Amino acid sequence: MPRRTRAYVVLTTLFAALGLLLPATVASADPIPLPSRSPFSLPTFSPLPSGAPFPTRPPLPVPLPCPPTCVDLGPDPYDAVVYGDSYTSGEGASHNHAYVPKADGSEDWTHRSGLAPFYVAWAALEMGRNPLRRLTLRSETMEAFIGRDRLFFHASSGAWIKHLDEAQMEKKGGTVVRNPPQAQDVPTMAKIAYFGLGGNDAGFADLVSTAAEAYLNPASGRFGVFLWQTDQEQSVALEVGRLQSRIDPLPNKVAQGLESVRETNPVAEIVVALYPLGVKASGNTGIEEITGHTMDLMYPFAAKVNQAIRDGVAQFQASYPNTKVHIFDPNTAGPNGTSVVAGHELGQPDSYFQGLVRRPDVLFSGKIFQSFQESFHPNELGAVAIGKALATFLAAKMPALFPQGPNFDHLTINPQPLAGATPDEIQAVGQWAYTNSSQLCEETDIDSVCRAITPTGIVLSTDLWFDPSRVLPFPGEPVPGGPDTGSPGGGGGGGGSTWIPADYIPKDPCDIFRPVRYEFYTGVRVQGGPLQTPTVIDGLLWAPKKPKCVPGVGLIFE
Repeated sequence: MPRRTRAYVVLTTLFAALGLLLPATVASADPIPLPSRSPFSLPTFSPLPSGAPFPTRPPLPVPLPCPPTCVDLGPDPYDAVVYGDSYTSGEGASHNHAYVPKADGSEDWTHRSGLAPFYVAWAALEMGRNPLRRLTLRSETMEAFIGRDRLFFHASSGAWIKHLDEAQMEKKGGTVVRNPPQAQDVPTMAKIAYFGLGGNDAGFADLVSTAAEAYLNPASGRFGVFLWQTDQEQSVALEVGRLQSRIDPLPNKVAQGLESVRETNPVAEIVVALYPLGVKASGNTGIEEITGHTMDLMYPFAAKVNQAIRDGVAQFQASYPNTKVHIFDPNTAGPNGTSVVAGHELGQPDSYFQGLVRRPDVLFSGKIFQSFQESFHPNELGAVAIGKALATFLAAKMPALFPQGPNFDHLTINPQPLAGATPDEIQAVGQWAYTNSSQLCEETDIDSVCRAITPTGIVLSTDLWFDPSRVLPFPGEPVPGGPDTGSPGGGGGGGGSTWIPADYIPKDPCDIFRPVRYEFYTGVRVQGGPLQTPTVIDGLLWAPKKPKCVPGVGLIFE
């Protein structure tokens, strides 16, 4: 027998005698090929060059000849996979626009932040599993593994549910890939699958663009004679109504997305994240770029999105009762079921959310939507607060994985809010918007109200107003504060906002003047349909008696 072979046999025999050979099951969360997709799923794509490399486990320590009790490999390893959009990726969770970069050091518009809520939670829980470790969290860095545990963080800003199985492009209709399919190159035996999708399917980007366009438009009062506040409130109300048609199918889309996750990660416990409500139900305080009434109108939209996701989870669980699904709701994950972000909404001191973020250098480079992509997302303070609540939530739901719970003391975090725009930045973006305002809506739907805001007012096309296949009006008379009006302020008896909440796009222009406490939306320019010429009703009108509305004529007071 050759000498090398004899030495190998002797060492093997020695280690076996000492009980030091590692069991084959130590790397229990090994990467194996993806299973076939279900019929409803979109086709998977080949691995893309821009995709992150598949992380490998660090080498295991070489055992020394000592009693078996001296070899402590710690808890069994596991894998966690993160699927999601901007609220999961950590969009906005950077005080200096710095995110995990591409391999070449350039900005990656997936905007993955090392202060994203799930990463903060995972790091804190890993400190509990690895008590000798210490970790400093920064927005521009993210570990692929801690100890022997691996993280596959595939969330990307702007992602839809379809991007679980479909590559995400940098812009609609473009050919440049922002992110490969999120369910590509992930371990099938992952124990945790985090799902944070649905907001973009419902039209969150369209709503943000509409509010921003109204503020930056030449008709906003900064460069024109009209008040941007009125334009913003009217256009956001109309956009919320238009987007109802995208919320209605959301439960089915969520259920199908969860089924896709289950097929990719069949043994994982699925954690579904709801969205933090960055505005209050009523009585919001306006900021420079968005009015309190506009925030009032946004609240029911966000609440409906969260409810649609809950309905989708219930639909999925009815079909797959043996799959564990946990819903993480940051709006109830605080002490005694309170909201993690309560008291820190937009317009509040020490807000956990970004306002309108301006990046003139990005804007002037031709990346229009990316220049304010961070707007209205949790900032570093908010993302860390949500992440800490998520860590506590996961420890309670998965005690076998996290028996020690999170250890925040072993994390160094210094969250800071993003500094406000300088006067020069405000002026530069405003001047650009004066001549290029229509480009601010480039990422929105073709029928988005954002595209209807013009220097002469809000122009609603024939298709948007009169196509009966669009969202139909609610039947019957509205009740102040009631469900038929979509009450932005909530509460019965007219205790909510004094503005008419337009939760639909009416097929007849007179429907927009349906009264709530004799107050009406006005200032809307209607063009086409039964109207021979464009008609404009200016300002907010209050009347002691209910008026009549004659198509093509307008309001008639008796």
